[in-house]
Amino acid sequence: MNNNMTHLEAVKAIVHFSEKRSEAFSVLLSASQSEVVYCVSNQDVLAVLDKVLSKQLDMDELEMWAQLLDMREDIDTQQVEGVLYALSNPEQMGQITMEKIQQLSNLLEAKS
Repeated sequence: MNNNMTHLEAVKAIVHFSEKRSEAFSVLLSASQSEVVYCVSNQDVLAVLDKVLSKQLDMDELEMWAQLLDMREDIDTQQVEGVLYALSNPEQMGQITMEKIQQLSNLLEAKS
């Protein structure tokens, strides 16, 4: 498979949970994590939460997405670290429900 996706494009595909994320995973497997190439914003998280609220993503996909962003060293999640922690640790933070997703979305919307 000929992959012309750059490191930054791959990170953006993952952050935005785009249709190209499968292609992006193969790029990220070989990409260096030595420097930050993208900073996740409230708007980025809002876009993914909207996908959950519109049932394009399920809760398991959301949890895995949050865990992946949190562990990548080439992605700066400082602005949204509390939200990502809550999404990636349902055993500590309580089960993630559509109501909680809507509340998180409202909170992020108010900050934006």
